[in-house]
Amino acid sequence: MLTPLKHKRFSDQIADQIFGLIKSGELKPGDALPSEREMAESLGVSHPPLREALKILETRGLIEIQPRRRVRVKSIMGVPLRDPLAQAIGDDLDMVIQLLQVRKILESWAASKAAELATDEDIARLEAVFEELKDDFQRDHLGVDADSKFHLAVYQAARNTILSHIVSTLFDSLWQGQRVIRESMFKEHENKQRLLRQHYAILDAIRARDPQKARRAIIAHLDFAERKILELASSH
Repeated sequence: MLTPLKHKRFSDQIADQIFGLIKSGELKPGDALPSEREMAESLGVSHPPLREALKILETRGLIEIQPRRRVRVKSIMGVPLRDPLAQAIGDDLDMVIQLLQVRKILESWAASKAAELATDEDIARLEAVFEELKDDFQRDHLGVDADSKFHLAVYQAARNTILSHIVSTLFDSLWQGQRVIRESMFKEHENKQRLLRQHYAILDAIRARDPQKARRAIIAHLDFAERKILELASSH
């Protein structure tokens, strides 16, 4: 992933390399960087310039240095878009429907591209998150985190860096919308099985490299969610 450095201030070169990996999509929002020791060995540098480079990237808002120096990539879209939108959605069913309408546009395209471009690693990630979602449902949990991660994995498999960062920035809004939907939907137990079948259809279409089938599977899933929200709204 990282390559030995040439002339120029080491910290700047390191920061440039990591930013290049973020920009190309090789490092995605939420990805963890290797340990300091591994990065220093790959780059052929000591720890001080590496730490300086990480501080540069942190200052730019590109990474987050977590406790015990675990480093994760942040969305390059930044925080200002995310928090106000999540607050605006809240428990407002009309806003949740609007979010679903936007998702239909973005996600149908993403699923189609994912069916064309997903790597074996992307498909393995989708399979793992699907199993996590299935386990949540079996334990009678809402499965909101696993569901959101599944849809984020679809976007990331589309191999579009800008879209991946936009959607990562909207994660809080996606999570809030999913929570509102699930609390209502799971009053009917059969809906858990319906949702599992829908997610499996999305996974299966991407795995089968069938763009049209993947697009239809996403639209069918989001249409189902929208119908359930409208039913909830009409009962209020």
